[in-house]
Amino acid sequence: MAEKKSSSHFFDLKIPLGSLLSFYGLLLLLYGLFGPRHIYEKSLGLNVNLIWGVVILLTGGLFLGFAYFRRVNSN
Repeated sequence: MAEKKSSSHFFDLKIPLGSLLSFYGLLLLLYGLFGPRHIYEKSLGLNVNLIWGVVILLTGGLFLGFAYFRRVNSN
């Protein structure tokens, strides 16, 4: 008797984690773009909110991309 493969995992955390990271990354990115400039004097002029916003947004996008392509390839 062959076992039936499940197409979805019950505890697949890629979608909620990717959504949460994308949301926080977007918030940081927007704050880095439109926030006050004088707060970056302590960080040697680096816009750390913008940099980390992009990094976190890309990480969340990777999680969502992996979840999407996993579903497309399994069908």
